[in-house]
Amino acid sequence: MGVIIINNIYISISIIFSAIILLKLNNIVFKKLLSKKHKIHIKFLHSAITVVIYTGTILGIFSQFEATQKFITSIAASSSIIVAVIIFVAQASLNDIISGIMLSWSKPFDIGERVQIIGLDITGIVENITVRHTVIRTFNNTQIIIPNSVLNKQIIENSDNRSISGNFLDVTISYESNLDKAIKIMEEQVKSNELVLITEDTPVDVSIRNLGENGVELRIQIWTKGVGENFQACSNLRKSILEEFKKNQIEVTYKHVKII
Repeated sequence: MGVIIINNIYISISIIFSAIILLKLNNIVFKKLLSKKHKIHIKFLHSAITVVIYTGTILGIFSQFEATQKFITSIAASSSIIVAVIIFVAQASLNDIISGIMLSWSKPFDIGERVQIIGLDITGIVENITVRHTVIRTFNNTQIIIPNSVLNKQIIENSDNRSISGNFLDVTISYESNLDKAIKIMEEQVKSNELVLITEDTPVDVSIRNLGENGVELRIQIWTKGVGENFQACSNLRKSILEEFKKNQIEVTYKHVKII
């Protein structure tokens, strides 16, 4: 009897080590696959395989000991009422899993894309998807974890399902400032920014948007690979353009209030 128990312990340890190896291989394989397209399929499949490995490990260990074998057998042979209760408790999890499969299959968004969940008033970047939930990181760096069954029922606006993202950068200078010099500085700063995409379809071209009451309104369009990079590029450019304007005595206008 004691020999059998020792053998079962050794088998259980082997099962645990095998599970650890499988989990590491699973992570390595899917980490390489994440460099390809359709990341939402890869993330979901990775999560599903992880759950299968954990479930198989637990069942494998339980099957090695008489007490746990009886426990599993008693559950399987229990009355229909207990089975119904178990199904009812697991219903929410099953809905999440099925909804996760549907989201992965229909692909309304992908990992790294900007989405807006209309009904939940949530906007952010899709960071991860598992068998139970989807993780969205908002622009104030907060993680929102949404059950797949909830997300699958929502209206999803995907504004980042394109390869590049564009945004306008507006600057107003005084009428006394050197207009040509200001335009040249803006174009040079945009061209030197490593996040900005410059192609035949995305030229660097400053336009005079308006001759306003506060000064000459200049506009340039900034193109990047994604929304997050676009936000960062515009932020960096505002700083560098302002610094160059100060060096060259180009005045950025703003309203003055004189109190008497």
